[in-house]
Amino acid sequence: MMQRTLGILMALLLALTALCLPTGYSEAAGLQDGDFSCRGVALGASEQELFKAWGEPLFDKAERRQGVTVKVYVYKDHYEAAVDKSGHVVDFVIKNDCYEARGGIRLGATSYWIQKTYGKAERQRIDGMPYYIYTREGHPHDHLLLGVDAQDGYLTSMRITSLPLTEEEAEKRALEDDAEEGALDPRFAEKEIDTSALGKAETPVLKEAQP
Repeated sequence: MMQRTLGILMALLLALTALCLPTGYSEAAGLQDGDFSCRGVALGASEQELFKAWGEPLFDKAERRQGVTVKVYVYKDHYEAAVDKSGHVVDFVIKNDCYEARGGIRLGATSYWIQKTYGKAERQRIDGMPYYIYTREGHPHDHLLLGVDAQDGYLTSMRITSLPLTEEEAEKRALEDDAEEGALDPRFAEKEIDTSALGKAETPVLKEAQP
């Protein structure tokens, strides 16, 4: 009798757990490429692709975020998408309470559920605020930032960005951008400036200041 009662209780517990699982939840925690997109638009998409999927914004504004000048398109229901000077999407900021990411992740989700969906992560601080930060495999600049309440750990903000998060990352990005622009044209590098007409420079001599 006791075993039968325990069996019934276990069955009820499993049924309740199944009912509580958000739609699309998978037991296998980990990142997916889709986690770095918002409402059908991925990081790196063109401005035209953004407009096609999201429509016309309410307004736009120029901002400097993490040392990068971007144009921010502000949409209704508290969505923002920013593009860089190349015209590609580099930043999403989501403040909509109804927005639901994979696994049922939305504002108010617990730290347990966040890590159950995306994987284990240590909290990191940006400007004094705690975040779970996930980086896309093979794309070191693409990040999923999930801001959490410092005390209770529930989700308070969502951001998907390829902008630098630290000074070190910003410096590395600047070096990579310089490399992409290419080396100096050899035709210019080989040219020497003729200084024969300037005469020989005298060696500078330090003089003591007069009292």
